[in-house]
Amino acid sequence: MSPAESGVSGAWGGMRTTREFVEKFPKDIGGIIVVPNEGNSVSYSKLYVPGAYQGWDGTNTKTSLSSPANNKIFEGHVYFPTDNSPFFFTKVPSSSFALRLGDNGADGTLESNGDTIRVPTAGMYEIKANLNNNTYTLQKQVWSIVGDAIPAGPTTDLDLTWNASKNALEIAVDLKAGHFKFRANHDSAINLGDNAANGLLAQDGTEIQIGNGSYLIRLYIGRPDYTYEILSTSFDTRGLFYTNGQNLDINDVTLFTDGYAIRKFRNITSTGAVGSNKDFPDTDFPMFRLADVLLMGSEAIVRGGGDRSLALDYFNRVRHRAYGGSGGGISDADLTLQMLIDERARELYWECHRRTDLVRFGKFSNTDYLWAWKGGVKAGKGVESFRDVFPIPSSDLSANPHLLQNPGY
Repeated sequence: MSPAESGVSGAWGGMRTTREFVEKFPKDIGGIIVVPNEGNSVSYSKLYVPGAYQGWDGTNTKTSLSSPANNKIFEGHVYFPTDNSPFFFTKVPSSSFALRLGDNGADGTLESNGDTIRVPTAGMYEIKANLNNNTYTLQKQVWSIVGDAIPAGPTTDLDLTWNASKNALEIAVDLKAGHFKFRANHDSAINLGDNAANGLLAQDGTEIQIGNGSYLIRLYIGRPDYTYEILSTSFDTRGLFYTNGQNLDINDVTLFTDGYAIRKFRNITSTGAVGSNKDFPDTDFPMFRLADVLLMGSEAIVRGGGDRSLALDYFNRVRHRAYGGSGGGISDADLTLQMLIDERARELYWECHRRTDLVRFGKFSNTDYLWAWKGGVKAGKGVESFRDVFPIPSSDLSANPHLLQNPGY
């Protein structure tokens, strides 16, 4: 790693850690939860919808409606970014707008080479066209998610907004464990769920199950088959490891490339500037901070009894900060001493807490709680209980002959 990236003058060595510590940070919280599924969209017959909203591109095959039954009844959704936006239908994609269908009387009837059709106001519209009787309908829709996964309550609608670059409606949201559906105009008359949990949406389909976390949810309803995407945006920002060229396992303690390097402290200001001196870092060392107080408070309640809801609140305040939202929160059932000692590792590493914490939790000596090179061997081994306390320095023993060395040393 370049020393300059850490704000030091040279020979960046850093400190390394073991696989056991790295694996305390969840690897798969962030990422894709549900992948969009186009289903049979490609096989459906199409009716194309060129207009001002897409630059009057008659060759654009993506701005189209579909007929899932291939019965000349087409449906889909189009987002119009401006009021009074014009469009018409074409049966084939063509720059010459061949086989164009418009509406001369603005009465919902289609005519060959008819006038352009206009939507009154900007927004998302459901469009249905029936070429068996040459009629069409427009319905403006506001799409939302609703369900018991919504923290504000199961009847609260959270509206989606249009993302033109993704051609999708989307929402960034914190959810609790539960279920949700998509619905139009805050009414369950039009609602979409996922019957087979395969990314395909259906009217009155099964509610979508979701875990506690922070998510980016996208709804793709341009044309059937309708689908959606769920991306988890929850991740623990405290896992500050340098991994490029590093081995996860430490086979040789003398090799810097064995073990992930820690990048928790750098000689870099909050604005990204290098500290005032590259040889003598300006980095402040935290001696006492709020997260430690909150975790100690949570631990005291779990050990000694009291209001567990308060203990959970203390714990989750630390997690919410670390995850940038409620995605890192846990439930009361998860608030155990094991969770607390692991959380103290994630929150307070490289701040001189770990050995004392392990002693207090009974995981330092006379235990099968091991990590690489504990006890001086690669696989790790248990250590004797006398090591729970440090030896008295020999200089102190020499200065005061009345002192007795701690047992075992």
